[in-house]
Amino acid sequence: MSSLKTRAGGLLLLLVGAAIAWFFLLRPLQEAQAGVAEIHYQLKAFVIVPACLVFGLGFLLAGDGLKYRNADHKSLTATGWVLFAIVVILTAAGYWWLQQQFSALGYHSGV
Repeated sequence: MSSLKTRAGGLLLLLVGAAIAWFFLLRPLQEAQAGVAEIHYQLKAFVIVPACLVFGLGFLLAGDGLKYRNADHKSLTATGWVLFAIVVILTAAGYWWLQQQFSALGYHSGV
């Protein structure tokens, strides 16, 4: 039953990540594509979205089997470091991609 709750939590994280991506990143991009004079997005979303998606997918697929941290030592396991590295890479790639999209549309600063 605990694994089922963990998997449900993973699904919830995926949904939260998708909602944050829509409201704070993709909607501003749509506004830019529509030619709105000024756009705003949240830098925090670039970290929150990948974290929600990576860990949400991990929990959904592995349930309690996702051993990303060592609770006794309060540290990340090798799996946790790999997941964290993926979050960092996705954060950087997402920021770069969105900046490229805004730049192509003639926007130079959206923060």
